[in-house]
Amino acid sequence: MKYFLTILLSVITFSSLSFGGTTMETFNLDNGIKVIFKQTKSVEILSLKFHSPVSVLGEDLSKSGETALLYAVMSKSTNKRNSETLATDIDNLGASISPDLEYDFSGWTLNCMSIFFDQSCEILSDIILNPSFDEKEMEKERQLMIQSIKARKDSIKTVANDKFISDFYDKSNPYSKIKSGSEETLKTLTQQDLKDVYNKIYSTKGIVITVVGNIKKSVLKKTLNKYFANMNLTSEKQNITFEQNPERTGNDVVVKSKFNQAFIIYAYDCPNVLNEDFITLKLINVLLGGRMTGRLFIELREKLGLAYEVNCDYPTRVDGSYFKIYIGLDKKNVDVTKNGIEKIMNDLCNTKITEKELTDAKNFIKGIYLLSHQSVERQAYYLALREMVGLGYEYDDKYIDELFKVTSDDIINVANKYFKQKPYKLILMPN
Repeated sequence: MKYFLTILLSVITFSSLSFGGTTMETFNLDNGIKVIFKQTKSVEILSLKFHSPVSVLGEDLSKSGETALLYAVMSKSTNKRNSETLATDIDNLGASISPDLEYDFSGWTLNCMSIFFDQSCEILSDIILNPSFDEKEMEKERQLMIQSIKARKDSIKTVANDKFISDFYDKSNPYSKIKSGSEETLKTLTQQDLKDVYNKIYSTKGIVITVVGNIKKSVLKKTLNKYFANMNLTSEKQNITFEQNPERTGNDVVVKSKFNQAFIIYAYDCPNVLNEDFITLKLINVLLGGRMTGRLFIELREKLGLAYEVNCDYPTRVDGSYFKIYIGLDKKNVDVTKNGIEKIMNDLCNTKITEKELTDAKNFIKGIYLLSHQSVERQAYYLALREMVGLGYEYDDKYIDELFKVTSDDIINVANKYFKQKPYKLILMPN
């Protein structure tokens, strides 16, 4: 603990140097694309995120995986560059360009040296504006994705998660599928399908570019207009709604598996990122899991020795989210572990947490926040994330302040609101 605090103090000191002296501002390109720019003075590098609000959440489930396949194909070649030339041109600049695929938004990350921003931006624009949709590349990427989906069956954690999301969400909701779709839907996708989803992603208003790095605003604006201002954004962003999730019975969903160990998931319906309880649920996520002093780890692993792996998760979602507890264990310990989980959740709902436990959890999150903001790439990511999910990029600076406003009363009130409901319960048992 003493070593961790020493590291953390060093990080906080360094963060004051790397965050200080920065300026944050926004402007629009000639075609309306919003640019969020944070100028730094520390190092001669730059990170750019180019994101569209159209992604997996907008897929027709009969074509599940089309967005993932599109980005895999786009990253390999353009009409001007074959796969070898594209890779060589990026490497020769000491840059990296990679696709970003989230359920709620999609796009690209460019990391490069500031002096090569124009050349790197030209390559990124070539990837985005001139995709080749090469059929050989498409078939190769399709097979790689199918093999990756098959490989998921070798991990008990991914098998449990895939079953969980399939059951938890309404069947019309893309959240019920993994982002790469299924073997069956991938086999049916055509070149025209990829062109159709491409046109939807890159013609929709709401595209946002975030840039963090050591570059002058005048140079940045000129370069971005040069390469992206000719994009024709004609479609309005659609508000997507889905049927209500299945009603929870509270009964165990028991599935026989090929694995030697068991796996348990408890999941509760929870709100999206814009809900007033979002920040409190994020704090509860750290109180219960995410660290070796979380209640799940202490009670189930340290005290009772029940778990191979135990944690919890509350994903940031534009549509409805969930609070998931998961644990890998020996099958003989399933019943006692279920009782342990339920006791932990009941205690959270019925007994106020101590101020020390609350403060420790807040400090842990603050430390992780500072650590994660040390690179320009992660700073650009969080600005993009906050903007794309509807919080606004300014929320990234407010996040810690909002977190420290949460009280023990807030914790117990929010816990009672969501954790008194019947959970979805999945149990994978060895044959």
